[in-house]
Amino acid sequence: MSTYYVLEKNTFESMTLRLPTEDIDQSGWYNLGPEPFKYDTYEEAKKVKESLDIIFKKRPSSVTFIIVEETNA
Repeated sequence: MSTYYVLEKNTFESMTLRLPTEDIDQSGWYNLGPEPFKYDTYEEAKKVKESLDIIFKKRPSSVTFIIVEETNA
């Protein structure tokens, strides 16, 4: 079974990946659960990624949101 993460990818100077938590007001994190941006299905992760793309659409093109799959090999 796979686990999917929605991460922020920044390629401005070098490629970095991180959770998009720094871009959202910290006072609301308790509503996102213990492991925000971690999903059991690709469909869930895709919906969140699309939502983040809409919310942060005015960001530089070097910053995008991606879905990363973690597999249990």
